[in-house]
Amino acid sequence: MALNFLTGITDIKIKSDNTTKLINELSKRDIPIKKITSKSGEINITVSFFRHKQIIEICESQNYELVSVKSKGILPKLFRYRFRYGILAGILTSLFFIFILSNTVLRIQISGGNDELNSEITALLKQQNIKVGRFIPNIDFSKAESYMMLNSNNFAWITIRNQGATLVVDVLEKTKEPEMDRLRPVTNLIAGKSGVITDVNVYIGKLMKVVGNKVRKGDVLVAGKYRAESVDESKKDKAKLMLFHCKGEIYADYDESVTFEQRYIDEQEIISDNDKTRKYLTIFDLEIPISPGSKVKGNYIMKNYKSQFSFLGFKLPIGISKKTYDKYYFEKVKLTKKQAKAKLRRKIKLYERNFLKDKRILNKKIKVKVGKKSVKMTVNYKLNGNIAVEKELLTK
Repeated sequence: MALNFLTGITDIKIKSDNTTKLINELSKRDIPIKKITSKSGEINITVSFFRHKQIIEICESQNYELVSVKSKGILPKLFRYRFRYGILAGILTSLFFIFILSNTVLRIQISGGNDELNSEITALLKQQNIKVGRFIPNIDFSKAESYMMLNSNNFAWITIRNQGATLVVDVLEKTKEPEMDRLRPVTNLIAGKSGVITDVNVYIGKLMKVVGNKVRKGDVLVAGKYRAESVDESKKDKAKLMLFHCKGEIYADYDESVTFEQRYIDEQEIISDNDKTRKYLTIFDLEIPISPGSKVKGNYIMKNYKSQFSFLGFKLPIGISKKTYDKYYFEKVKLTKKQAKAKLRRKIKLYERNFLKDKRILNKKIKVKVGKKSVKMTVNYKLNGNIAVEKELLTK
C-alpha cells in the first residue's frame, strides 16, 4: 500500500461489453493489472501509473471509449508539475537538505551508562571530533570504538552506530572487582546496640546468642575464634582452633533516642523568582545572545529551557535557548512556636528517611520542650534492625 501511494496507481473506466477481448489484448502486451471489474457495459481497470498509457493506447487502437482516467499518489501529482522548473528546483533543494540532515549527527544517544560514564563517553567522542554536526559517512565507527576501549578502563564493551541522524552509543560498564585482602582478618560480630534478639542469619562463624536472648552493647554475637568441638573431653584443649572472618546479620528490638532543636531565630534562603531572563540563538554548541542585557552577576539559580527547530520529524541543531536567573540570598527570620515545631517535624521525617530506612520503626514517642530561645523534640524510638558490628581480633 505504501509503495502504491508513492509510485501511484491509475483507475481507468472504459465503455465496452467485450471484457474478454480487452483482457486478451492486455495479456499479449504483458501488462500487469492490479484490479479489473465489469458492470453495466463498463470496464474498470486499476493499473500502475507507469503502465496506464499503454492501456490508453490499446483503447484508442481498438476504438474503446474512455470514460475517465484518474491517477492517485505522490508521483502522479509531481508529474503534473514536471515543466514548472521553479517547483522542481525547490523540490531538488529540499531533497538536498534532507539528504544532508539525514547524514549529519543531530543527536547523540548513550544507552547503558550513567551520568559519570556518559560524560566520559562524550569527552572521548569529542577527542575524535565526533559531535553534533559531524557528517556521518566520514565517521569510522570501528576505529572510534577501538579508540574508546583503549583510552578507558571503564567499558566492558562499546558499540557505535547511527539510527538516521541519531548517533547511538551502546555501552556496558565494566564490573569493578572488589578490593580484597589476601588474608582476611579474623573477626567477631558484636552487638552495636543493647536489645532482644528476634532473628539470626549466620553465614560464617559460631553463633553465641540465640533468638530471645537479651544482649548488651559489646557482647559477642558470633565468634570468629573458637575451638572445634571434641568427642573426647580429655582432649578438649587440643581440639582444632577455628579462625574465621565472620559474616551474618543479627536482628534485635532495641531503643534509640534522638533530640532535635530548632531556634526561633533562623536563617532561610530567599529566592527572587525570574529576576533576570536571557535568550540565545543556539547553533550546535554556539550561543548567540538575542536579548539585551549585561552579564548576570551575583548568586543566582539558573534554569535553562531549550527549544530546537524540527524538520520532517528531525530535531535540528538550531534552536532558541531561554535562561532564567533567580537571585537568592540568606535572611534571618523569626519563627513562632508553631512554625518551629512544624520545622522540627520535617527534620524528624528527614532523619527517618535517611537514617532509619533499613530499620523497622515499631513505636515512637515524642517529647516536646519549649524554651525561651528554641524548641526541642526528643524522639524515643523502638526499632528492629541488624545490630551486628564486625570487630577484628588479634591472632598469633
